[in-house]
Amino acid sequence: MIVSSLKDGWEIIYQRSHANLAAMLVAAWCKEDHVARWTELIIATAQHDDQEMFWNDSVHLTAIGAPLDFTQSPLDTSRMEAELVIANAYRQGLWIALLISMHNSFLYEPKRGEDDNLDIFLEKQAENQKVWREMLGYTQAISDAAYSFLRWADRLSLILCRRQIPARGRQLDIAPTFNGEMTRIVQQDDGILCIDPWVFEDDELAVSVEVRRLKQLKFKSEEEFRDALDEAEIEHRQWTFKAP
Repeated sequence: MIVSSLKDGWEIIYQRSHANLAAMLVAAWCKEDHVARWTELIIATAQHDDQEMFWNDSVHLTAIGAPLDFTQSPLDTSRMEAELVIANAYRQGLWIALLISMHNSFLYEPKRGEDDNLDIFLEKQAENQKVWREMLGYTQAISDAAYSFLRWADRLSLILCRRQIPARGRQLDIAPTFNGEMTRIVQQDDGILCIDPWVFEDDELAVSVEVRRLKQLKFKSEEEFRDALDEAEIEHRQWTFKAP
């Protein structure tokens, strides 16, 4: 979950909703930059954060009963949920599995050496990626270029969902594009967002994500928290991007 503290409670965004937003951003990209198998790239982006399929087996509250943001969740390497997500993607398509595997390598490589189970996972992903590239007939450079779109959209979606857009017209780095050029986001006084350089096909883009707001600050149990989320009204946070 992506958890934001508000004045009157909590805002909760499921990570799969965040991934859906990321897929919208990839889908809107300028057509002349599209790589091969673009539709599958969009699918991979929408499914890159599917660990929430294990929702009922996960912990969602802190020790004091507050909603637990995904950045606070400890990594349980005794059951690598990411490995199951990748295996599920493999049964859908090699290209999708390769991109999601690459994303997990990007996330966890900085932790290499901290845990034996994690190191085994990382080695397996490196081996799988090599085999899958050969099966697909793609070079490392081709797969890296394609993955850069997923990584970029994931980063921008998180910036939006976590309310990280700077105030007073300051720019914030998003991520490099496929050609290595850094992109930045800035918010105008009227709330309109702009990407520099502009990467979308159209001169204006509207996107949204589903959110759930809770006024209760603490919960006695996982069940109470899940029930509160299930009963919460679904709202939509929206953003509009316009070309400079």
